[in-house]
Amino acid sequence: MINVNLLPKNLQRVREPGYWRLLAVMVPLLVFGVVFVFQYLAWQTTQNLERDVQARQEQLALLRPFLDEQEALQARQRQLNELIAVADAVRENRIVWTGEIVALLETLPARGGGPRPAIDFRNLSMRSVVPPQSDPARYEGSPIVAELSIGGNVEDLEVLASFVRNLETSSDFGVLFQNASRQEGEEDLDALYGYSLTVGAIGDGSGETP
Repeated sequence: MINVNLLPKNLQRVREPGYWRLLAVMVPLLVFGVVFVFQYLAWQTTQNLERDVQARQEQLALLRPFLDEQEALQARQRQLNELIAVADAVRENRIVWTGEIVALLETLPARGGGPRPAIDFRNLSMRSVVPPQSDPARYEGSPIVAELSIGGNVEDLEVLASFVRNLETSSDFGVLFQNASRQEGEEDLDALYGYSLTVGAIGDGSGETP
């Protein structure tokens, strides 16, 4: 049987090849597949990053006590370094007050046979002189690293004069005599004299006493 299409060519149905229909189906599927692959890779990357962040947070939580302890130790170390720096600064111009007082006591006159000391210290104040200072009008110009202000009682002026001479002849001290006066209300022979003087601890100019 022979089919003859008598319609005009512009109205005739054109039969397209089958591979065009195949391409029409395959191309959208291919585009969808590529988009799906990229979305899956992006989702997988996001999941991996989230798991990595979670693992790091858990690790940080485990290490937090150790990190806190380390921070506390570092803060303590900074405080100790500050104290060491202060101690070093003081040591550079140190005054060993125990040694100064012992050396001062060695200049006291010998105690008499009475029931009370020949001389006593009722008031004693000390100050360091940093940096060491020297004054031609004080302590014969010797450099002074500390000053001791002394006040007390003495049984007679001869004992006080002996104490002052001992200080003047000492290589460790200089002395500035202030005053001496008989105690008010004391009229008998056992009356005491009040005195005050300033003693300078002589250094070598380096900030340390000899």
